[in-house]
Amino acid sequence: MGLLLTATAIATVTIPELRSELAGDGTAGTLTVSSCETHTRTHYGTRRRSSELKFSCTGSWTAQHGATSYQNIEVDTSSRFEAGSKIPVVQVEDTFEQPQDRDPGDDAAILALCLSLLASGIFCLLTGFGSRNGPGFTASWNSLPASSITGPLVGGLFTLGILAAAVCAVAL
Repeated sequence: MGLLLTATAIATVTIPELRSELAGDGTAGTLTVSSCETHTRTHYGTRRRSSELKFSCTGSWTAQHGATSYQNIEVDTSSRFEAGSKIPVVQVEDTFEQPQDRDPGDDAAILALCLSLLASGIFCLLTGFGSRNGPGFTASWNSLPASSITGPLVGGLFTLGILAAAVCAVAL
């Protein structure tokens, strides 16, 4: 039941963002950079330490079509820009993002993984797999009700979710 609730919660959060990205919501514009800052974030692992560089640029944003303009807008960027540089930025509601950060690939991959979580949750509910002192995977698989139908259905749904997530993460 927990897998079904988790899949539902994640999908509920992801679907509106994905719809916004696919619909192309937002106002395109240009940020004229006045300054950029570098932020270093250190990650400590079990065997090594790694640092991640992040950049945020501040400047004035002007809409591509219209007279809308905002001052002192901060945008996270993938690299440092010189003062006076013009970079494309999209305004979505109260946030400003670069167009490549609005790609739907990650959200589509998350939604596809929800499909696999859903299939796993259905399998657990139908067979009792994962319960305390419950049957193992093979015994659960063999005890599926109407196994000639539900086996390929649940297995196919799970496989489809994993493959779709991989394709979305790589191709989109």
